[in-house]
Amino acid sequence: MFYEAVFQPSKRKNYNAEAKKLAGKKIAVQDGWMIEDGPLKGQNCFYIPNSTVGWIPMDDLIDLKPISFTKWKEIYKNLDLGNLS
Repeated sequence: MFYEAVFQPSKRKNYNAEAKKLAGKKIAVQDGWMIEDGPLKGQNCFYIPNSTVGWIPMDDLIDLKPISFTKWKEIYKNLDLGNLS
């Protein structure tokens, strides 16, 4: 499924520079998998395709809601993952 949410990184996961630039922004994510180990074990995670952000635990996403693929594509395109400033 396709979702939108505001990315609010916590200190529970060490994010890279690309992810930190997305903090506080609305992002387009896809449903991932259940985290199998570590302190976030059992939590569902999400991801941004074709990025180096990696997996994002559900707790780091505010106002997570399912959206249409068309709306998801628009948000994803506006992320401009190659030129985050």
